[in-house]
Amino acid sequence: MNLTDVAEQCLNSMGLPFTRVPGMPVINLAVDIEQGKLNLYIHCHEATHRLFVYTRPQDLPVAAERIAALTEFLARANFGLPLGNFEIDCNDGEFNFKNSIDIADGMLTAAMVQTLVVFSLECFNRYLPGIRAVLDGGVPRDAIEAIDGPTRIVIR
Repeated sequence: MNLTDVAEQCLNSMGLPFTRVPGMPVINLAVDIEQGKLNLYIHCHEATHRLFVYTRPQDLPVAAERIAALTEFLARANFGLPLGNFEIDCNDGEFNFKNSIDIADGMLTAAMVQTLVVFSLECFNRYLPGIRAVLDGGVPRDAIEAIDGPTRIVIR
């Protein structure tokens, strides 16, 4: 079974309707979460044995003057994440959560894909309120601390 088939099997088992991008190894779907609406894209790279999951919010434009603040917020959100990361194009403000898996010497399972999908959705559900606060003019550090609490450094 190829990567795309396994990803489709996973989404079917999760009850998530999806479409294939014609002529490309990409699956896309819209997902409603508690904090908003997301677009999720699964890129299946058969030749390199890698699967990528990209998730981005729908209809959440980033004004040019807020790109730097959002970049700081996303960097703060990334700290300590066990799987995946937020990324941003500093030229136009496009941002998403990305996670991936390389299975070159193994076999991809639906459970592996589900882990990537669910973690991606959970991260956006957690951090969307802070993202919106920053896009509305909030201070990145304040927005992240409202979600995760203050960073604590302990020297022993």
